[in-house]
Amino acid sequence: MGPHELVRQVVSCWSDRAGLDRMKACLSPEYVHHTPFGDLDFAGFRAGMAWVDTQFAARSYEVERVVVEGDLASGYLAWRATRVADGSPVEGRGAYFCRIEGGLIAEDWDVFAVNGEI
Repeated sequence: MGPHELVRQVVSCWSDRAGLDRMKACLSPEYVHHTPFGDLDFAGFRAGMAWVDTQFAARSYEVERVVVEGDLASGYLAWRATRVADGSPVEGRGAYFCRIEGGLIAEDWDVFAVNGEI
C-alpha cells in the first residue's frame, strides 16, 4: 500500500472501535501519537478515541487531499458527527500528519476544528 492509500486507510479506521483494530495493522511497533498533552502509544491513542466516543456519535471522516513528501504524508479532511450531549449535528475540518517507515505509520499528529473552532 502506498502512502496516499495508507493515510486514507488509517483515517477511515477512526469511525468505530472495530476500525481501531484494523488501524493497528497499519502502525509500526514503535508507533507514537503526538498530542499537546504528551506522546501516546497505540493504547493511549485508543483511550483518546474512547473519550471522543463519549462526545461524538456516528462519526464519519472524508479525506479530501493527501500530500506526500519523502517519508512524510498529510491529509486534509472533513468530518461529521452527532454531539452526544444534545443530539445536534456537528461538522468540522482537520489535518492528519504522519511519518511513514517501512510502509507503516511510525508517528503521527492531528488537529481538528469543530464547527470552525479548534
